[in-house]
Amino acid sequence: MSSVIHFCRREEDFYNIGEIAIAYSIRDMLRPRLEPFTYTPGEVEELEKPQPTEFIETINRHDICVIGGGGLYSKFFLPMNAQVIKSIEMPIVLYGIGYIRNLGDKELTKEQIESIRLLNKRAKLTSVRDGYTGKFLRDLGIGDVHVIGDPAIFLDSEKTNQVVLDESKIKIGINVACHYWKLYPQYLHKTIDEYTKACEFLIKHLNAEIVYLAHHPDEHHVVEVMRKKKLPLKVVDTAPNPYKMKFIYGKLDLVIGMMMHSTVLAFGSGAPIVNVAYDAKNYNFMEFIGQKDKVIDVRNADLEKIKEVSLRALDDSKNIKRDFRALKRKLWARQEEFLTKISKLST
Repeated sequence: MSSVIHFCRREEDFYNIGEIAIAYSIRDMLRPRLEPFTYTPGEVEELEKPQPTEFIETINRHDICVIGGGGLYSKFFLPMNAQVIKSIEMPIVLYGIGYIRNLGDKELTKEQIESIRLLNKRAKLTSVRDGYTGKFLRDLGIGDVHVIGDPAIFLDSEKTNQVVLDESKIKIGINVACHYWKLYPQYLHKTIDEYTKACEFLIKHLNAEIVYLAHHPDEHHVVEVMRKKKLPLKVVDTAPNPYKMKFIYGKLDLVIGMMMHSTVLAFGSGAPIVNVAYDAKNYNFMEFIGQKDKVIDVRNADLEKIKEVSLRALDDSKNIKRDFRALKRKLWARQEEFLTKISKLST
């Protein structure tokens, strides 16, 4: 029997659907390759502070320690506690991790960079979710980096009847990042206003149906503001079940999203994407999937830009979906190769 302890950002208590999607995707992909299989969830923040001997002993009773995915290469999670990382004796696997830096934020400190180096030095296997993060690690002198895509791309879906969508209309999903980010105080309400105007245009000129995709509980504030502006929209909030959210993404013709995993779930479902970026990670992932021309900097997001990029994405929908299917097949091959390497660690 293979036993895995998995440290990642776990927000079941806060119902961040993207973080839950990452954790469940990795668990679900590991299970059939390590059966019989036991899985112990861990919160990555536990690796950032000193821990008692009992904590280290618990980790070391497992066969494999998985850390990731998500944006762990960021100021929010670094530095990790060096003594804790050095005390992990079984193989460490870094799974689909990404680099994060909010627009307008500072570079990582020397201490944070050294923590990344230590973590990768201790790891048996290293993988990242996009090409930029791979280059970032290689520039730090870290070799043998597997670029496999975000694990949540491959999340399964589960049917839900939470909302009934009108099949006769163009179905457009929207998402606004309402958790804290560096430029949040300056741009959140402007972004909500411009989204609302763009949705009004799409309803009027395309007879679109607007579906709000709630990834974080704070986003119900966005819904409240939009409804006060008389915007007709349906709301999907499947927390804490990411599989049902993935099902809804698969029904959409376009997603105009901000949250990183709104983009990830849209790509995984084959839906064309417009991304309003508040972080370098948005640019990095959109470039990774060949959609760099459909990113709008949050500082420049207005009705005209959202409208123009949305119409362009809809016009090219057939080609985008074809390209997404082809890239997803390639990334799945990389995932399988990486999963095979993990399975060999437990033998």
